[in-house]
Amino acid sequence: MKRTTTGRLRELEVLFLRCRHGWRDFFFELEQGDASLLAEDPWGDLDDFLAEVDPEHLESFGQTLAEMVAGDDVKAQAQALAIIGACDHPFDLAVAVANEKAIRKDLEAHLALLLAIGQRRFEAGRPAVDAALADPQRRHAALIALAQLDPPAAVKPGRDAYQKDRARIVQTLGRPLDEHEYATFYQMAEGLLQARGAADLGDFLRAVAGADESLRDELEKLRDRLVKQAEAAAA
Repeated sequence: MKRTTTGRLRELEVLFLRCRHGWRDFFFELEQGDASLLAEDPWGDLDDFLAEVDPEHLESFGQTLAEMVAGDDVKAQAQALAIIGACDHPFDLAVAVANEKAIRKDLEAHLALLLAIGQRRFEAGRPAVDAALADPQRRHAALIALAQLDPPAAVKPGRDAYQKDRARIVQTLGRPLDEHEYATFYQMAEGLLQARGAADLGDFLRAVAGADESLRDELEKLRDRLVKQAEAAAA
């Protein structure tokens, strides 16, 4: 993760004070308000900011997210789950999984839940991921989560996803590192790298390639690209 600059941290501190330490207002400003214009990713600096926050406000951060997830406002649920998936601050996703039936009614919120389950490697959320694999609208997010939760189980559907977008992904390998790809398999591999590291990503890609030498070569190049992309983002 790219380290937040001192200037950016100061901007967030001022914004939080302006929001009178109200997390919901703070989230709104980061995602949709004036502050949203100051960063490409609204949640990208949260972990560094939270490391500087007073303990009392840090406690209310988790409480606010839990209230948003357990409530019936689907926009608030989607926002909270996106934050939970994006940052490393401790959060028990059990409250979200317990409310999955309600969250599932809104596609955006449910996709955010699936991605958070994968990013947090929350094993208790596996049934929700498995069920979502059968839904065309949710399969993309579910496959990313499956790769993070259980790479061996993701090998076969991952191979199918790679073959579907093989030409597109191979073309991506020669592009600049700041150009991102959203093909399902590419996102599965990227998510696995974020959640488990380069060694597990390499094991997964070798399993997907199997005995196919040409496929193994392509996926090794993909691994190199993803690792370099992650290193560039963290620089």
